[in-house]
Amino acid sequence: MTRTEKIILNAVSAILLVAVLYFLGREFSRNWEHIKYFRFQFDVLMLGAASIVYAGSYVCFAIGWFLILRYLHCGVPFYETLLYFIITQPAKYVPGKIWTGVARMKFCKPHGIPNSLTLLSTGTESILEIFAGVYVSIIALLQTNAFRHISWPVVIILSTIGVIVLYPRVFYFLVNLYFRIVKRPPITQDKRVSFIKLLTLQIIYIIAVVGIGFSSFLFLQSFAPVSYSYAPLLIGVGALSYWVGIVALFTPNGFGVREGVWYMGLKTVVAPHIAIVYAFVSRIWLIVAESVLLFIALPLLWALRRKQKHSSVDNVISGV
Repeated sequence: MTRTEKIILNAVSAILLVAVLYFLGREFSRNWEHIKYFRFQFDVLMLGAASIVYAGSYVCFAIGWFLILRYLHCGVPFYETLLYFIITQPAKYVPGKIWTGVARMKFCKPHGIPNSLTLLSTGTESILEIFAGVYVSIIALLQTNAFRHISWPVVIILSTIGVIVLYPRVFYFLVNLYFRIVKRPPITQDKRVSFIKLLTLQIIYIIAVVGIGFSSFLFLQSFAPVSYSYAPLLIGVGALSYWVGIVALFTPNGFGVREGVWYMGLKTVVAPHIAIVYAFVSRIWLIVAESVLLFIALPLLWALRRKQKHSSVDNVISGV
């Protein structure tokens, strides 16, 4: 990418981000009279349930990354993979879409994993997350009353397309197309995996994305309860906000874009001021939940490193 292209890309990204934030700011201002009198009263049990489901989604995502590394013949124990996954997630808040992969390099390198494979595993992970988000958002939205009469035929068609997309030749064509857009090297033939492995990974990521959507629904229930009949719609909105946040290259971790999706989807169910409050408060909840997981994972990793160090010393002594 030339210097001129970078300047144009950064300018377009800045304009899009400003446009999104302007829209949200305008809606916030319009609903301010209702917002300032809104009383926050959280159901602690529901809030805890939402956080547990969100943490469970993290575990599913970590399982996916663990299997991708394993399929690339990179051996990292699952417990360490899980800790690395949690600790490197805050990197997604840094502008640019490569920093999670860059952060993971530090942890993967001692295991003998080349930086190229770490970035490859992270890029493959992103593709599978996007596919899973698309499937879940469409299928969940089809379960709402507006589309229920065409739900099953479309689900069957979508599932068929999903299976075809996982056929290695199709899948890696799409992956390499995405890598070309984000300026990463393509996946070569020797780094590709079978259809069954891709299907296994996709199922795991679908479960993870459903968890993301359901945890978001439970968080809404914790302070602004709605009928459970809206669960499919809101799980779909949650999945949509997740994958749109990934493909929105102009904003860190989908900031602004995710909130916009939630506001547009939620205001069809609740009052606009509750929708805009949820859009921003749910972001705070995600940051807090991820911070808690981070502060749990860090001491666990330090303890593991200390144990490994002592074990190595003991082995040297016993060898002497």
